[in-house]
Amino acid sequence: MLEIAMANSLLGLTNANQVSIYKFEEREGIPRVWISSQITSKGAQLHDDGISAPEDFFPITDFPAFCISRNSGLPHAEADLLVLPIILHSSRLYGFVEVAGAAPDSASSPSVASVLAIFTNVLALLDYSEIDTLTGLLNRKTFDEYLSRILSSLFKGDETKKPAMNKPRRRRAPPADQGHWLGVVDIDHFKTVNDTFGHSIGDEVLLLIANMMRQSFRGYDKLFRFGGEEFVVLLKPTSEKEALGAFERFRLSVESRDFPLVGRVTVSTGFARIRQGDQPSLIFDRADQALYWVKANGRNQASNFEDLIASGALKIKESKPEIEFF
Repeated sequence: MLEIAMANSLLGLTNANQVSIYKFEEREGIPRVWISSQITSKGAQLHDDGISAPEDFFPITDFPAFCISRNSGLPHAEADLLVLPIILHSSRLYGFVEVAGAAPDSASSPSVASVLAIFTNVLALLDYSEIDTLTGLLNRKTFDEYLSRILSSLFKGDETKKPAMNKPRRRRAPPADQGHWLGVVDIDHFKTVNDTFGHSIGDEVLLLIANMMRQSFRGYDKLFRFGGEEFVVLLKPTSEKEALGAFERFRLSVESRDFPLVGRVTVSTGFARIRQGDQPSLIFDRADQALYWVKANGRNQASNFEDLIASGALKIKESKPEIEFF
């Protein structure tokens, strides 16, 4: 909604034909972008709804104007195209605003700069309330909202449309073998790290783990720190094989790293599919059961709740958890 409001303001200020917002991420050294929202005089389209996986990614090299703006950190204008980099207060590049058919003097307009400044300031306020101060990941209280949005989207179906903010027709329900997943990640023997090396070294391990999570998972997946050594991952639609692959990729990257002073660190993960009609606490409990099975059977593994049930390693326990998470 914030992106749409900014795009709408810029459309009027610049007398443009179209304003598009692209988000940015760099994974494995490859910088790329995907379209998030777009607005014209006919209305707005929301391409990245925060729940579905973006359909198309593009190398940033496909957009020469983006490359110039990224390198300079400044607006870039060419012909009737204006590109504005969105740089957060943490100096992280959030993405780009592409203004097509803009007035020639738009790049130097104080009003345009003010709209962009307001956008980044509001994002900073949202970050302050939603971000874990140590790791920079999303915090626990934000998790409730994201999971509720996923469950709501599954209940309503992907055909639901909002006035003046329609999803493009190509963005429909994912294939039947794909779904959202919730994973609970726990650092093995973390208490020993704190007791042996002190809490400052423990905090450094948490920071490194958080950075490795950002590198291992997709830019549009949601990563949370739940406190202590526990993290939660919400994967946007993908298959069970790809979900396991993502958690294994992260596990192996941690296992192969040499942590300063500490040396070898490992993580255990339990994950479960998010299904329509599930209660939030039940989904979390399934992933937690898988995690406890992993920790009781050697640690340093990633296991799917449904696979453990199918193999007989776990018995179905769908009773209400003793602790309410929501």
